[in-house]
Amino acid sequence: MVLLASWWVLVKASSGPCTAMDITMQRQPEIPVYNLTTGDDRNTTWKEVLDIGKATVRKFPFEGPLWYPDGNIRHNKFIHDLCVFFYHIIPAYFIDFLMFLFRQKRFMVRIQNRISIGLEVLQYFTTREWWFDTNNYKSLVHLLNPVDKETFPMDTTIIEDEPYIESCMIGGKLYCLKEKLENLPKARLQNHILYILDRLVSLFFYLVLLYWIVSYFEPARELLSYGGPAVRYLPLVGKAVFKDV
Repeated sequence: MVLLASWWVLVKASSGPCTAMDITMQRQPEIPVYNLTTGDDRNTTWKEVLDIGKATVRKFPFEGPLWYPDGNIRHNKFIHDLCVFFYHIIPAYFIDFLMFLFRQKRFMVRIQNRISIGLEVLQYFTTREWWFDTNNYKSLVHLLNPVDKETFPMDTTIIEDEPYIESCMIGGKLYCLKEKLENLPKARLQNHILYILDRLVSLFFYLVLLYWIVSYFEPARELLSYGGPAVRYLPLVGKAVFKDV
């Protein structure tokens, strides 16, 4: 489609038989723009993309990940910044601290800084609604003969989200990361172990946070004391709530 658009721009630039230099020197009153996107034909939310992406990465996980691939979209920037601080920055410094203790090269903070810069760039586009005029792109279909229409389908409404994202994931594994599909069982096992570890770390984090709250805020302690045995046997929190009992 990109080649077709380029060819059609060249055709429209030449009003008759002329040389390549003549075409190059001609200036069109308007620059033709061909937005190769779905436009208003089909709208996909970021939540849908995220949900499909999570399911796909569980099905085709990458090899040797540092942590379980997860995440959510936050509607509040303050909550987002808190999550970045607790789930990105603190773990990065903690891992580098462990690497320092074991006299290994530190890398996690550097990687996290790159991720933060990339997220800041993407946020401009992901937090705004965009509309692209696709009329020029749709008009190209009339230039194709019946055979080319079958070979190069241009109907974006027939594209299915899940197979498309899966093909992107597989392509990234094969051609960008040079990973083999034969190693998928091992990668899935690693991903499952990281999932369990991620949930345990998250549980420990919330227990520590709750322990800190009940230790310094008496109303919170009194409120949780009504939980009875369900709260009493919670690690850390139970002793903090019923320390006087």
